[in-house]
Amino acid sequence: MNVDEPPDLERFAVDIVPFEPQRAGGFAALVVDTLREFGFEPDPVLDQDLDDPVAAYAALWIAIAGGEVAGSVALRDLGGDVYQLKRMYLRSALRSRGVGKRLLATALDWARTNDARAVTLDTAERMVAARRLYESAGFVQVPGGGPPRQGQERLLYELRL
Repeated sequence: MNVDEPPDLERFAVDIVPFEPQRAGGFAALVVDTLREFGFEPDPVLDQDLDDPVAAYAALWIAIAGGEVAGSVALRDLGGDVYQLKRMYLRSALRSRGVGKRLLATALDWARTNDARAVTLDTAERMVAARRLYESAGFVQVPGGGPPRQGQERLLYELRL
């Protein structure tokens, strides 16, 4: 066991793998559960990517723990060598255990390998822990933001690669 990790981390064997269509139900459940955990309801317009995740994203990964979808991260191609980080979600039992950092690193490594010049993201103001993670990876807040989600303003971040 790594002494820098929480002592019970070995219980959480987590694999980060490319998304496969047979995991669509688990991915959708993760998204809906996480939205509700933070006080949001699924929106048929904002969440239409759940109908066909493969078509919606240039790349999508899921974290598998105990055989179940426990986390996700995606990249949407915005054109001009810019990608948007999307669907960065993690079940609460795996938070603060380095899994979010691994998911984020997976997406950023892919973006770099695919010659991206920047990655953007938008997040709700109330997502303090997520914002800290993004900032620790070098993302900086920039003017603008995504469409409000149920009254919650969205903050826009960017990482130049």
